[in-house]
Amino acid sequence: MIYFDNAATSRTKPECVYEAFLWYVKEIGVSPGRGSYDLGITASRMLYQCRKTVADFFGISDSSCVVFTKNSTEAINLFLNGYLNKGDHVLLSPFEHNAVFRPLHALKEKGRITYTILPEAVFYEKMEDIEAYIRPNTRLGVFTLASNLTGQIVFSGRIADCLKRHGIEVFVDASQGAGKLFPDMAEDGIDYLAFTGHKDLLGLPGVGGLCSGRELRIAPLIQGGTGIRGDSYTNPEIYPDAYEAGTLNMPAVWALKSALEYLPKHRERMLEKERQLMEELTASLKGISQVELYRMERERVSTLCFRVRGLRTDEVVRELSRRDICVRGGLHCAVLAHETLGTKKTGAVRISLNARNTQEEIQHLITALKEMTAGVSDIL
Repeated sequence: MIYFDNAATSRTKPECVYEAFLWYVKEIGVSPGRGSYDLGITASRMLYQCRKTVADFFGISDSSCVVFTKNSTEAINLFLNGYLNKGDHVLLSPFEHNAVFRPLHALKEKGRITYTILPEAVFYEKMEDIEAYIRPNTRLGVFTLASNLTGQIVFSGRIADCLKRHGIEVFVDASQGAGKLFPDMAEDGIDYLAFTGHKDLLGLPGVGGLCSGRELRIAPLIQGGTGIRGDSYTNPEIYPDAYEAGTLNMPAVWALKSALEYLPKHRERMLEKERQLMEELTASLKGISQVELYRMERERVSTLCFRVRGLRTDEVVRELSRRDICVRGGLHCAVLAHETLGTKKTGAVRISLNARNTQEEIQHLITALKEMTAGVSDIL
């Protein structure tokens, strides 16, 4: 099987990730903060080590500003629902994942906030035009690190600088791109950042988180057991514990620590391999007249999307699957991005690589596409 859907979930992980997960399950096997016996205390100390590793990875000095969740969607909902007040105005990019856009739109429908979707040109050609979209009540800019559809890099420190001059804080959804890009919150002007473990960070499903550049004081998303102050009727105002009600997926959290230690050591090799693979993939796709690629002029991570003229998106995905080639078709949980590309009605096919893919796999894909398009008109 050839797997080209790493933007959804990286299928293979470094061996150290598997080993860390299994070791925690077998040797520790208890939850942090749920017991004063030695093993429970050990688990709590390990959780602190994990927070410290995440803080170091994203460039923040205080590990208590790292909140673990089950994924980035939970982290995003925790932040947006807890941070935004009635009357606030939000700026966002036209490439936001539904994990960001839907919570914002739900808050708008409730009459709590308003938002403005910035034109794509603001991020690439006319950044100074962002001034025209700032209102007196604009409180937050919300930007994906990279598009999960096209792979193009969306957030930059320059856009943060523009907003900071107006006292507007910046939230980055790093679900797509963190692990290929290495954002530093302090250096890049990021106030808040959400991440997930199972994509480019090479961790396991079931762990994500929210990072803040300073002490976070917002309403918790979930009420429940926190392991401390059990006599309180609501979550105690002790942080980050107040945001982590319920049992953490500690085996996955511990495995994420190993992934985040692995990535910086192998960064250059992995990025160079992906660069070479993307060059070959792009050149080969451009050689097929029926293939229409999107936003290839933009700087990107190792993800791209395309359509095949004369074939429906679902037909392309199905035929590739029949040949044991896994790609993603449809709307990719990114309705804004498809509206921006003009592909909302048709969808698109996405290919997302990582360093474990090979040139041989790319050639298998190209051969399959050429066979599929033989005799197909390239006129829509």
